[in-house]
Amino acid sequence: MSLQIETPTEEAKKTQFFDGFTKTMLAVMCVILLFIFASGTYMSTHNMDGSGTDNHVNDLATGVAHKPHHPFVELPGDAEVGAFSVANFFAGLIVGYHWLKLFGGKGNAVGSKEEES
Repeated sequence: MSLQIETPTEEAKKTQFFDGFTKTMLAVMCVILLFIFASGTYMSTHNMDGSGTDNHVNDLATGVAHKPHHPFVELPGDAEVGAFSVANFFAGLIVGYHWLKLFGGKGNAVGSKEEES
């Protein structure tokens, strides 16, 4: 039996971070985030209140804080938490899918199974 050994440059050429799975997950994430931002904008323009437990906690925290807190992207109600959760879910899927490519050692690569004689 012949054992084919790949050099690190050949292995790096085969490794693609933006493969089909990653592109699909990023596309699905962007569509879900688009719907969250669109509904947040709709709720904001129509003065709808999507308050939840977070608003009560934020009101208590702002009473103690020295200056008012304004988030980077301001969405009504719990839309910020939803957008953050969706983005982190898909980031976790993508990192989990590429775990061995990112953190695997030389002997842990996906295609490097050695046959015993």
